[in-house]
Amino acid sequence: MPTYDYRCEKCENEFEEMLLISKKDEPTETPCTECGGEVKQVVAAPYFGYDNIKTRHSTQKVPSWYNDKIKDLKNSKRFPNNNL
Repeated sequence: MPTYDYRCEKCENEFEEMLLISKKDEPTETPCTECGGEVKQVVAAPYFGYDNIKTRHSTQKVPSWYNDKIKDLKNSKRFPNNNL
């Protein structure tokens, strides 16, 4: 279900609601719960999640040079405690 952002024009109170697309205008039909001002929908940038962590479902293998680079970093003087 999509999430929509709203803001009061008077007190600038911001909130979000998870609503069906057909009900996305409902919060703008009632006054602000904080001050009674007019509520407008805020246009927000969409969120795109990106998972670059290898999981058990992943079909890609980690390149061998990557593991070698990690070993080099662990052994370097930049990480004396080897806390990687």
